[in-house]
Amino acid sequence: MEKFSKLKPDNLSKEDDIIYQDDYLTIINCDDWKVLKERDGVICIPYLIESNQIIIRQEYIPAYKYADGQENHLALVGGGIESGETPEVALIRELQEEAGIVLRDNFKIEFDKPLFLGKHSCNKYYPCILSLTENDYHEVIIKGDGSKFENMAKTAKVDVKYLNSLNASDIATEFMIEKLRRFLNI
Repeated sequence: MEKFSKLKPDNLSKEDDIIYQDDYLTIINCDDWKVLKERDGVICIPYLIESNQIIIRQEYIPAYKYADGQENHLALVGGGIESGETPEVALIRELQEEAGIVLRDNFKIEFDKPLFLGKHSCNKYYPCILSLTENDYHEVIIKGDGSKFENMAKTAKVDVKYLNSLNASDIATEFMIEKLRRFLNI
């Protein structure tokens, strides 16, 4: 834990420690480690109780295509927490952009504890299984965030009976699918 003890917001602005920086990614030298700093994020599996379905995405992810040649991958509803947003506000925005779900105003979102992505990165993900009744939300047309890759994505409702057939490509999606299996006692 000592290697990351110096990674505090005040230390991230030291120009001597920054190896690379753009609008999305910063690479920091910390105790002779190269550490990636990106925005924290939210990840979610909306579970629609009455229809016994989940909402999942199929996305074109350039990093995964580079690694395995496959263009489309199973993904979660979620994304980066933008400047000034709380995890709750970010998830509300992502649900509308990626799933066409608008939560009722007083709906309480409960996240599990935030987790680091891995040893190489200091950003955290806030995971959430969002159990929704028909009274908790209404649906709107999915508009995305306007980006090229968001426009290429598809969102689907999948019956829970097919949960064991889903083929996740990344550890976050697999982790959340496993959490949902435990949540539903499958």
